[in-house]
This record gives sequence, C-alpha cells and structure tokens, in this order.
Amino acid sequence: MTSTFFSVNSHCGVYEGEKNVGFMFLVEVALGKEKSILQYDSSLTKAPTGFDSVVARGSNEPDPKKDKKHVLDGKDVVVPVGKPVPQKQWSKSGFNQSEYLVYKESQARLRYLLKFSFN
Repeated sequence: MTSTFFSVNSHCGVYEGEKNVGFMFLVEVALGKEKSILQYDSSLTKAPTGFDSVVARGSNEPDPKKDKKHVLDGKDVVVPVGKPVPQKQWSKSGFNQSEYLVYKESQARLRYLLKFSFN
C-alpha cells in the first residue's frame, strides 16, 4: 500500500478494453507496531520480530495540513489528501512516497474500488 495517489501507475490494474483507464482499491489498514525503513530490504517477507508492519518512509508525503477527518464505523479516520511535500526527517530515504507492508489479511480492509482515467 502507498500513501499517495501519485504512485498509482505502478500500483493499479489497467483495464485493457479502454485506454488510460485504471482501477485501484482504497484500503483501511491497521498497522499496529510499525518498523520504519529507509532503504529497500528484500528479506522482509514476514513481519520483523516484535512488529506488526513495516513502513518504508518516503521523502515526500501528503501535506498533513490538508488531511481530512472522517468517521467510519464509529471510529475517527484520517485521510491524507494534500499534495506531496518534502519530509525533512526522511530526506535520505530511498523511497519517494511511503509504502506500507502488512503481513496478515486481517490488517487490511478493502473500502472502495475506484475507476479512473489517466490524462
């Protein structure tokens, strides 16, 4: 999973019957205890001991000043919707945007399927 729509080209399915049309899931994720990484690590095929997820910290993130708050199933949920802005604390990261690795199906809940056009 990724924190921005801007990296969607590499993370979405494309419908072959229509040019420039893609599909993407919006997913609610329970990260639990996070392990942060700044460089790709192919050994992370399961959650590291003592952690529930891995967050590959991106050097750019949606502007938190633009976050939207919603209530889903009685819980407050923050949805990042701002344009990406540089993150000083992750400036040396090998990732442009953050990516989230969860290892149990129960940590992810599909909320929406989006169909969109690439223009």
